[in-house]
Amino acid sequence: MARLLGLASMLFMAVGAAHAQPPVPSIDDYAAMANMSSVNISPNGERIVFISGESRAERSIVIYSLVGDPPQVIDGGDDQVLAAVSWANDENLIATYSERRDLAAQGERADVFRNYIVRADGSRNWELNQYASLANRDISDPDTALVWLPVLQDNRGSRTGGDSVQRAVGLFRQGFGRDRDRRRVFIGDGGYTYLLNAENEPVVRYAFDDGEFELWSNLDDSGWERVYSENLTRERFRFGARRSDSWTGRMTNMAGLDSTGQYGYFTSRVNNDRAAVFRFNFETNEIEGPIVQSDLADVGGFIRDWRTNAIIGVRWAEERQHVEYFDETFAGIQSQLEGFFPDSNVSISSFDQDFRKVIISVNGGQTSQSYYLLDRDTGQMAFLSGAYARIPDEAIAPVEVVHYTARDGLELFGYLTTPPGREASNLPLIMLPHGGPQARDNYGFDPWAQFLAARGYAVFQPQFRGSEGFGRDFITMAHGEWGQSMQDDVSDAVHHLVETGVAARDRVCLFGWSYGGYAALAGATLTPELYRCVIAGAPVSDVFAMMEYETGRFGGASVTYWAEYIGDWRSETEYITRISPALNASDVQSPLMIIHGTDDLIVPFEQAEIMAEAMQAAGKPYELVAIQDGPHQSYRMTVENVRELYTNLERFLFEHNPPDAATQ
Repeated sequence: MARLLGLASMLFMAVGAAHAQPPVPSIDDYAAMANMSSVNISPNGERIVFISGESRAERSIVIYSLVGDPPQVIDGGDDQVLAAVSWANDENLIATYSERRDLAAQGERADVFRNYIVRADGSRNWELNQYASLANRDISDPDTALVWLPVLQDNRGSRTGGDSVQRAVGLFRQGFGRDRDRRRVFIGDGGYTYLLNAENEPVVRYAFDDGEFELWSNLDDSGWERVYSENLTRERFRFGARRSDSWTGRMTNMAGLDSTGQYGYFTSRVNNDRAAVFRFNFETNEIEGPIVQSDLADVGGFIRDWRTNAIIGVRWAEERQHVEYFDETFAGIQSQLEGFFPDSNVSISSFDQDFRKVIISVNGGQTSQSYYLLDRDTGQMAFLSGAYARIPDEAIAPVEVVHYTARDGLELFGYLTTPPGREASNLPLIMLPHGGPQARDNYGFDPWAQFLAARGYAVFQPQFRGSEGFGRDFITMAHGEWGQSMQDDVSDAVHHLVETGVAARDRVCLFGWSYGGYAALAGATLTPELYRCVIAGAPVSDVFAMMEYETGRFGGASVTYWAEYIGDWRSETEYITRISPALNASDVQSPLMIIHGTDDLIVPFEQAEIMAEAMQAAGKPYELVAIQDGPHQSYRMTVENVRELYTNLERFLFEHNPPDAATQ
């Protein structure tokens, strides 16, 4: 590995040097799909698979040989979204598709994910059972994989007793040959979730039943022994006849085992707030930890070794990405890679069976999303490709973390993206609050922020209260605060950027999508003096109508969540009226564009129409841009969808908040 340190000059050539006058990529350059994604190396280290193609119709599975064979291209199809691809073994792939389906049982349309087994030579493919989840790829039998499947079991003799038939889980060996045989390996007792050791034996199980958590072990093959139990604390939220329960305790699940089987890793909230990593020692039957925790963020994105299914590390996001490996070899490589790319998020994304060839993913800093191949035998690292090859590195806008304080004293931060080659001073500003709202932005290459920065705008993405990943308290302090403190956090970011000289006071616009679209409309109606123009993408405009939609969808499955987050729209009518932009359209002062896909299943297009009708009734000017057949999620958007979004963004902003002439 030491030889890796001698490659700085090669890496410098790969990423290139900055130009004084960076080129401005076109709308088509930003609208094009990633030309390389889901990059994985085969178990034998001889081939790399990835998804490529600049449009939905051109999406293909590409297999590139590292031993001189010609590349193989498999048509990915254009009737559904090809989301991911990986190796099942050296000759078969697992391709994941997202498809929009009519769910007859629920009477609803929804996006569902389906897994296919695809022969690497393109000769055939078939759909894996929709209820199957991959347990592990088994090196000892490379022509099969282990999968979990639900089974029905006689309830007698199970942990709950009784005479009824009960759902349990079974472990099966799924063959990849023409007969697609599936052989039963193990059937568990009903009510338990099982974990495998490095030999693919079910040696740990846990169960949750009516507030009691139980952990059992069979590590020494002497029979199942209960090694831990606790009574969890229930928090119940009621909304009329509906209720939702949440449970807290020291242990409520277990993610997996280490390679020796001595430790089982899990997450737990410290003081019922931020999640941290703990482990259970099966030799002492005691909980240890927290072994990894953060003063800012939740920790718990476990990293597995595909060869053993063992937990080897954890990845989480604070202001920047953090990676901590428990394995010394992985930790050493990660440390050196972070030294090479100090301004980027670096990940070991795939490796072969012998851990000699490794795919490295680099995002942020002076790159959009780049992939490298590390050969640990030679110490050399070769540049494979950038995901957005049409956007040169010198055109990528710098991103920095900016801290600010909300009016009630809450410390917040956000991501500031500024035009390439420009000083962050007196710039036109686009506020870009994220969707969710229980989501978050991350440091790195954000296509929307980069597109706007390339047009001459500073872009700020505030991590307002209610954003995901910063602890439970940070979420709950946003409950009942739509249009209030959540919106104040966005406004306070504007004030901070103006006061510090980053943004020009009279050149601030607001753009968001989904909840961000709601925040844009809320800004237009609640604080219209702040914004020169507003663009609301896929926005909630009338909370009453939106909750009526949620109540009728899938039997109202999400109603209690929204009632807890927003409030009781049935009784708190004054509050809901005040924060519903369509009911306050007369307060809009700035030019407004509403842009929405007509095939949006998350926030229906009706919400855009309601706002447009309210604006018309109030005698206020507005634009309504309907993206025909456009979805809600960006990953489902076609090139045409994105091109229409970017074209209208550019046109509207250039008209109502033009950047400096030199950047147009």
